[in-house]
Amino acid sequence: MRILNCYMANDSKGHFVTAKEAAKHNRQDVLCCVSCGCPLTLQRGNDGQPPWFEHDQMTVAEKILLRCTWLDPAEKEARRLHLQGMTVPDYTVKVRKWFCVMCDEDYEGEKCCPRCGTGVYSRRGGGRRCRRKMPGLIIRYRGCNGCLRSSLR
Repeated sequence: MRILNCYMANDSKGHFVTAKEAAKHNRQDVLCCVSCGCPLTLQRGNDGQPPWFEHDQMTVAEKILLRCTWLDPAEKEARRLHLQGMTVPDYTVKVRKWFCVMCDEDYEGEKCCPRCGTGVYSRRGGGRRCRRKMPGLIIRYRGCNGCLRSSLR
């Protein structure tokens, strides 16, 4: 796991400390990451490089390091794409066959019954096939004025 160099830390009292300050004052107290709270080690820098902090990856759980803001953006993107591949995308299924309960009519296409001119009483799929298998079925539905109606099929 690649974590970028960070230049700011918290000391044991909760104060911000820059890497330059820590290198200049030769601090020995424990310094923690501002983002994830992991222990940091000070790298003094060389060849004109300024000092920086590195995460101590051996003492911290991976799930904590994955939430740190200093995690390499390329690794974040690779992990996001991996997790995205594990999820199943949602597919919308367009309903083509309808059954109007009020008119007792099967139809196809848009959800608008050709007989009554509305789609309020329409259900997905064909309705007649189900009733043929179950003779004597009582179907209850609400009529135009809201009262409950029953019909014996």
